Amino acid sequence: MKRLTKPSPALQKIFSLQCEICKALGHPARLAIVDLLDDRETAATELLEALGTSKANLSKHMTLLTHAGIIQARRSGRQVFYQLTDPEIHKACAIMRSILYRRLKESQRLASAIGSRSSR
Repeated sequence: MKRLTKPSPALQKIFSLQCEICKALGHPARLAIVDLLDDRETAATELLEALGTSKANLSKHMTLLTHAGIIQARRSGRQVFYQLTDPEIHKACAIMRSILYRRLKESQRLASAIGSRSSR
């Protein structure tokens, strides 16, 4: 059996960086932005319309995501376009949603089973 050992300094650094990314994604609006960006560059005006938020609010979220290295911006004239720095970010978020969906389905199944037993 493999003996457990303390993570190496390099792995501890990776964990620290992972925490920074997770913190940056720790808001529903920022997760929605990652979902909207998926695999394409998107104009800020499109994001504003899709999210139904203010320009100031979107700017705050985009700044945080940019500083965390999750998105990058490109300016063309007066328009700003955003894209994910790595498509794997979207995949990671989709995997988490899938896990949560299965968990919710299981909770619903259990609640339904309990509900049908108590109505007898």
